[in-house]
Amino acid sequence: MTLKKCVICDGINFSKKVSVRDPLKKSTKYSLMLCLSCKTVSTTPIPKDLDQYYSVNYDSYQKKTSLFSKIYSFAQNLNNYRKTKILKQINAKSILDYGCGSGSFVRYTSKRGYETNGYEPINDTNDTNISDSMETFKNKNFDCITMWHVLEHTKDPVSILKELKRKLQKGGSLLLALPNYDSYDNIYYKKEWAGYDVPRHLYHFNKKSVMFLSEKTGFQLIGMKPLYLDAFYVSILSEKKRKSFLPEIKGLWVGLVSNILSFFSGNPSSIIYILKK
Repeated sequence: MTLKKCVICDGINFSKKVSVRDPLKKSTKYSLMLCLSCKTVSTTPIPKDLDQYYSVNYDSYQKKTSLFSKIYSFAQNLNNYRKTKILKQINAKSILDYGCGSGSFVRYTSKRGYETNGYEPINDTNDTNISDSMETFKNKNFDCITMWHVLEHTKDPVSILKELKRKLQKGGSLLLALPNYDSYDNIYYKKEWAGYDVPRHLYHFNKKSVMFLSEKTGFQLIGMKPLYLDAFYVSILSEKKRKSFLPEIKGLWVGLVSNILSFFSGNPSSIIYILKK
């Protein structure tokens, strides 16, 4: 299947960045096509029924029972603490966590006095603060909307950001966390980089593509924060994908190197972009 037009900028000129297999269903190979205009990378082809690619094996949804999953939960709590510090800095009180997965961030912030709701269309969380329909919030606006590794899963990122902008109070903020394909761990792992996670990740971003996207949707990009723990997590998953011996040890080492190099390059494994309405 040929990619005719970039969904972000309508560009028509592409170069093939890499071919990648789904780490959960390895029968299909996907091409990642770099738009030469806005630098967004698109997964092609996009499956017709994406829901089938989300399963109990997907970390954002699974119940945490294994040792690795418990480590994942611990890291998730540390990240939630750091994300909450950003909420304090921007003086947010009411939050919508868009695509909230297991609902971890909703519960974490609710316990700390925030008025937090979640939107989750796929995973059933059985949480009264979480809805599977945005219609639930049609008469409500928020100080802050968060998207923690969600935008890359959406079919039309431009339309989603414009929709969410309308749900923000005047001067409200959008916190957008995304994998960074310019990071060292991607350069190191190449097609085996777990940050690609095709076909669930339909689009892949770097700083330039996010800057373009924020301008197109009428947001002001006012800050960027690294997510250092993501380098370790993604590197461990990449080593597992490689079927490496002692993947946790090797992944921790590559994650550490990636984080150290990011101090000089400015390209951590994942970035939180702070966008202002």
